[in-house]
Amino acid sequence: MSAVAALALPAPQEIVAQALPAQGGSPGNAEAAKQFEGMLMSYLFQQMRQTVPHSDLFGGSGSAQSTYEYLLDQATTKKAMDAGKGWGLSQRLAAAWDARTAPKS
Repeated sequence: MSAVAALALPAPQEIVAQALPAQGGSPGNAEAAKQFEGMLMSYLFQQMRQTVPHSDLFGGSGSAQSTYEYLLDQATTKKAMDAGKGWGLSQRLAAAWDARTAPKS
């Protein structure tokens, strides 16, 4: 056996075939969908907060307050997603992604 044959790489088709999810969907799809829903929820909270007029009740609109609000939004979103109390978007996305990657019968 030659040194070149020992270093032979698999064909690109074999690499792609290994990367495809198994039949019945991928647990990665559900996790990615959950993270996407959480990101969307957090972004919506930030946008809704911008519609409220700022007040100086809690010390103005400095960077400390914006950091606090950002962290509050992140914590609220994470708690909701971990408890399964999202909007149901993640389940629909995961189902759509699983159906799209399922082999055709």
